[in-house]
Amino acid sequence: MFDTARWTVLAPLLQAAGAGRDLLNDTIRRLTPEAVTQVVLNEIGEHGVRLDLHFDGRTTSHLRTDADVVVSLSLTDAVRGLYGTDERPWPSLAVRTAFAELDERGPGAWFAGRKGIARDVQSLLSALKPGRQDLGELSVTFGSDKWGDLHWYTQHYERHFARLRDEPVRVLEIGIGGYADPDSGGASLRMWQRYFRRGLVHGLDIAEKNVTGPRIMTVRGDQSDAEFLGRLGEELGPFDVVIDDGSHLNEHVRISFHALFPHVRPGGLYVVEDLQTAYWPRWGGDPEAGPGTSMGMLKSFVDGLNRAEVRDPQGEGSHLERDISGISFHHNIAFVEKGLNAEEGGPVFLRTLF
Repeated sequence: MFDTARWTVLAPLLQAAGAGRDLLNDTIRRLTPEAVTQVVLNEIGEHGVRLDLHFDGRTTSHLRTDADVVVSLSLTDAVRGLYGTDERPWPSLAVRTAFAELDERGPGAWFAGRKGIARDVQSLLSALKPGRQDLGELSVTFGSDKWGDLHWYTQHYERHFARLRDEPVRVLEIGIGGYADPDSGGASLRMWQRYFRRGLVHGLDIAEKNVTGPRIMTVRGDQSDAEFLGRLGEELGPFDVVIDDGSHLNEHVRISFHALFPHVRPGGLYVVEDLQTAYWPRWGGDPEAGPGTSMGMLKSFVDGLNRAEVRDPQGEGSHLERDISGISFHHNIAFVEKGLNAEEGGPVFLRTLF
């Protein structure tokens, strides 16, 4: 049902990139150097130099193959620069340039003419090892509304996602943006792709979307269809992060959570944005954010966290009481942590002692 074939090279490569060179080399051989090279080229885009990649005694040339400037690198180092954790990932790096003859303009002009070479080479190397911009910067760069456009969410995302930033995560965001226009939206997906440089990013929307990226996959579907969401989780998950930035209708938020939370990895996070609609009747909310609202659902999870202190626990379901290990609320956004909630309660006598 879902196009998982495109992850058959990316997923194992992202996993191996953070390991030792021997394991990464074995993974490249298994996936084939040709397929891995295409992943690298998709990630870095076009540049005005020639890129020579070496692997197992074979060299292939890419980008501007007729350029006088040649950047030479092992395929292993290129992958580690993109997706690994090395601060200095390029022991194989070499740059070769053609020296123009000195003409009547003199040495000053000769050296000035070489300034563009450094810019072209650095442009490629920056693409091969992306900088670590924070989410606020990335949100502005890609035009996401998660910072500055009614919302100030990225500061909270930074706090909760920092530990996952360099991990080979799977992210699902409900709601791609751009309404029905197939060529609009995707700003947040591109932001997550840059932030999680080893991440696979999935976007779900009820409208067809033409958002593309080297590690982005879009899926068309209805977030209020629990059966569909279950299949999505089975085939594309488990997810380390699920973000509900979809319709914001309270019923849809509740359906999506119950369908997708089982497909979040232990240690992962389920995020619900724009909780203000829990208080708005036209969105299925009410001013008290009662049990039928998205906020009411989240409030019940707080009670579930502390059921060990209650003689006869009641709640949304035993699996939620067991599998939710923490909840953090900020203005209009909540983070639900997946983990074992097994801390024992206090002794029974303390409940009536005083």
